[in-house]
Amino acid sequence: MPLVKLKFKSVAEIVGTDDVGLLVLVTEDEQRQLTIICDKAMAYQFGLRMSKVPVTNRLLPEVLWTIVSRHTELHFQIVINDLSDGQYRTLLYEPQILQAIPIRASDGVLLSYIAGLPIYIEEHLLMRQGVPYQEQSRGVSVPVNVISDEMLEKALRKAIDEENYEQASQLRDEMRRRGKEGLS
Repeated sequence: MPLVKLKFKSVAEIVGTDDVGLLVLVTEDEQRQLTIICDKAMAYQFGLRMSKVPVTNRLLPEVLWTIVSRHTELHFQIVINDLSDGQYRTLLYEPQILQAIPIRASDGVLLSYIAGLPIYIEEHLLMRQGVPYQEQSRGVSVPVNVISDEMLEKALRKAIDEENYEQASQLRDEMRRRGKEGLS
C-alpha cells in the first residue's frame, strides 16, 4: 500500500468537553488533515513540549528516546494503517528489519514530535478519513467513526435533545455498525 507522509500541526480541544483533545496532522503539502482524538493528559503532554518547558528533557519519553538513539542505528517511523472500533491502528515500524510494534496513535504522534520520526498513513485510509485542510479554520472536522462509544452516546443524546434527527440517525447508524444498541 502506498504511504503518505504526515506532519504534526496542532493540538485542539473539543468545546464542551474537559477530557478530550484533538491532534491535527496534515499532509506535507497541507492539503488534507487527519484528526486523532486524545485524552486530556496527552493534550497536556503536547502543551508542555510545544511551550518548550525546560523539564521535558528529563521526562520519560525524552529519556528513553535519548537512550534508544544513542545505542542503535535503527530508523523508526510511525505508520497509521487501519481503523478499528474508533481507534487508529498505529505501529512503531523499523523498515530495515521489518519490525512493527503496536502503539497508541496519540503516543506515536508524541514520539514522532519528540524524536523527529516521520509519520505515514496508508493512502486509502487518508482518503477515507482525512478532510481538506484549511489553515485559518475555526473548527476541526472529525469523522464519526473515530469518536469513542461514550462520546457517540453523548452526541446522540444532544442531537435528540436539539431535535437534529438527521445527525441522530447518523450517530445511531455508527453505533449499530459497532454493535452497540444505542438509544431508542
